[in-house]
Amino acid sequence: MDVARRVLWEPFTARSGRAFVYCLCQPFLTVGALIVISAAIAVSALGAGVPALVLAPPTLAFCRSVGSAYRGLARNLIDVDIPTPVRARRRPGALGFVLYHYAEQIGWRALAHVFVKVLFFGFEIVVGVGFRLLLPVALLGVAVSGAHLNMTAVLVVGAVLFLAAPSLTDLVLLLDVALARRLLGPTEDSLRIRELEQTRTHAINEASATLRRIERDLHDGAQARLVALGIRLGRAESQFERGRAEAGLALLRESRAETKEIIQELRDLVRGIHPPALDGGLEPALVTLASLTQIPTTVRVALPARLPSAAETMLYFAAAELLANAGKHSGANAVAVSVLGDGLGSARLIVTDDGRGGADARSHGSGLRGLAERVRGLDGQVSVNSPAGGPTTVVVELPARDVHDARPEPAEGH
Repeated sequence: MDVARRVLWEPFTARSGRAFVYCLCQPFLTVGALIVISAAIAVSALGAGVPALVLAPPTLAFCRSVGSAYRGLARNLIDVDIPTPVRARRRPGALGFVLYHYAEQIGWRALAHVFVKVLFFGFEIVVGVGFRLLLPVALLGVAVSGAHLNMTAVLVVGAVLFLAAPSLTDLVLLLDVALARRLLGPTEDSLRIRELEQTRTHAINEASATLRRIERDLHDGAQARLVALGIRLGRAESQFERGRAEAGLALLRESRAETKEIIQELRDLVRGIHPPALDGGLEPALVTLASLTQIPTTVRVALPARLPSAAETMLYFAAAELLANAGKHSGANAVAVSVLGDGLGSARLIVTDDGRGGADARSHGSGLRGLAERVRGLDGQVSVNSPAGGPTTVVVELPARDVHDARPEPAEGH
């Protein structure tokens, strides 16, 4: 009964109506675009090819606008969001306009979409529009000319097609959407370029913020203390010159203690660049990190060799942030941290807790969102699985193509 009710009711739903309007708009948009394109080609042919240099850029710009119209129809009528292609930068001036449209792929791909669309949009009209209109037209014919055998057959066929139209239209729209995604959406290369630009910008901002922090801390902390140390050493020198050895030695002892404190302050300052805990490897660093958390945490590391320094540092800080998040927000009783290598050039950090769940990496200001942006800067990715009620699993995957065993020697005193 549910299936029969759905079949009988589907032609009258808002979703089915929007699909009908979408199919109805296709001939106007496609034929209109084809007329403009054909006119431009005809004018270029009649002009022995010379006007093509002038007509091609605006024609391609028109095709790009047609592509935007198709994407808008798909988004507003059939709830299909086709991302806008990534546009290249254009040089200023008329020459920049011409060169941009000749070199830009978006206009050419939109032009190809129009030509391919011509091949099957008639089928789209027949299925998406004609099948739905056959029954109303047949009923109108019965009202005008009366019922007879031929008209009864048309009514039966029209009723069947009317009920089948929504499902058949969905099949046609699958092809339409696939074509639109292929020719009107961004290419994988353009998405890759845009992602690299975003991660580069984020990395630059992160580096700039780190440099400003170091500069501020050096100016307000270590630099001021070094100035004070120099003054104290000057006083000690003055005491020795006056023959007050005991007073001079006391100042030297104070200076020595101050020197140790300054060295420790400088170590703490650069700890965010390369944690000293990583000098012994990622596994002991994570074990130490886990021992400092409030929640019982297990650590498992299975790597064929040590990771590149950048990847190792990123995984360490990612684990530190995820453990801190678990301690603050999850209400978990246990956390498991694993680092695994697949032997194919990538490493995965997996942090799982048995807390309340509900973590969202997409919300603005989220620590997980910031972590994902930093990981993308190393060509990695972050995935979060955190249903309400838990558990929460966060996976940080990084490329580790340059796996090696050789590591820089740890600094003295660590």
